[in-house]
Amino acid sequence: MRPGQAISARIYTRGTGGAGGVSVPEEAIQTVEGRDVVFVRTATGFVATPVLIGQRSGGRAQITSGLRAGQTIATRNAFLLKAELGKGSGEEE
Repeated sequence: MRPGQAISARIYTRGTGGAGGVSVPEEAIQTVEGRDVVFVRTATGFVATPVLIGQRSGGRAQITSGLRAGQTIATRNAFLLKAELGKGSGEEE
């Protein structure tokens, strides 16, 4: 390595051993009806999926349950999906 040279690294938290958890940007996590969710892409759009969050560090969060590796989620602007979800529930009243 030389000073100023860039590298790429993946760091696993203790206890995961590289498996059993998915790391996502914290901005992807939203709170809906008191539960932490991420918006997972489906064939027809996105669906709010409840998740359990482990450790948070450096703007990322470890998802310990509710999300599988390889699923596509909304990250940037996930709050807009939450807002759309909230609009739908307000119209029913």
